[in-house]
Amino acid sequence: MIPSIVASTLFVLEQLTFLGGASLMWRIYRRYRFPSYSYMFLTFLLWSISSAVRLVLNVTNPMETTVHVILWIIMNFNVVLGIITTFYSFFYFHYNKLPGRANIASILGGATLLAFCNPEWFQVSYLAEAGIYIAKYAPVVNLFAVPLIVLFIIVFLLPIVTKYRLAKTKKTKQETMSLLIVLTFLLIWAALPALSSIAIVQVIRPYSFAGGWIVWIILTKRRPLTLIFTQRKFEKILVMTDSGYPVLLYDFATGELGNPDLFSALFSALQSMMKNLISSSESLRFIYYENRVVSIERRTPVIFLGIGDEPDTALLVALRVFADNLLEVYGSLVAPDGAVIVRIEDEAKIREVISRSFEKVIF
Repeated sequence: MIPSIVASTLFVLEQLTFLGGASLMWRIYRRYRFPSYSYMFLTFLLWSISSAVRLVLNVTNPMETTVHVILWIIMNFNVVLGIITTFYSFFYFHYNKLPGRANIASILGGATLLAFCNPEWFQVSYLAEAGIYIAKYAPVVNLFAVPLIVLFIIVFLLPIVTKYRLAKTKKTKQETMSLLIVLTFLLIWAALPALSSIAIVQVIRPYSFAGGWIVWIILTKRRPLTLIFTQRKFEKILVMTDSGYPVLLYDFATGELGNPDLFSALFSALQSMMKNLISSSESLRFIYYENRVVSIERRTPVIFLGIGDEPDTALLVALRVFADNLLEVYGSLVAPDGAVIVRIEDEAKIREVISRSFEKVIF
């Protein structure tokens, strides 16, 4: 007989994991507004609901068969829907928008959702020696579940492998590899049914997937992992004062700082836009200049501008990181008397800040 305190303790840890994950993702999303984190927030929330339903299920009367089936359907629905939102999150990581191939995940995920929620394809029973409920599924469910798990693994691995291969620092590689912890626990969860005859395994298995997430959350809580993949690229980064005076110009094509005073025509053209931007009550993220898109990050009394070919959420996030890092180094870019603090002789330091800010962006 497995003590009920084991399952109760695991349930508490699972709730803390999923609610903690939702809180972490929401905090990152509020800061960077990157869509993938809103999907991950929803994912953790759905898994938390599923976990709560499992608890309700395990305190019901073993004789209430109809109630068990309904609760099992609700539990499965939230689990599978959470996996589907994870797909969307990783598609956003890699492409910054949902491509046509995301339809494969949607169709497969929808079919799996129906398979696991079809009461004709599973049978719930109470395992007295372990004090838990288990279910046996019809073989047809594997036709949907196995491809979904395989697709989940592929979607999980691709950005990790790419990020690791292109990472420039050991720290970034370690952060990237930390996501493999989640995948490892997922594989353990998928393999444990082979040992289902062992009572303790039957108790622990439902919580093994949460185990991977709690380890990852603990590792990344102090410095959240930001995987940013995009097919776009900034041409230049401009920093201007609110009055339109040039502070800094960086050219990604040459990898060098330019003298902003030499680009007076460009700054003059943007100055009128800056006046409208400053006087506007709306928080603009992009404006159009000739055939280019200018991404905007305001940090009074300076404005950070990234010039590219198309609006791109990933690049806007990276621009915010650059603004944070530059202001962290200098405290302020403009003195109280309006004089610009950053000078071209700071070239090595500024180049290092740019490199560190865009380190996590894979073009």
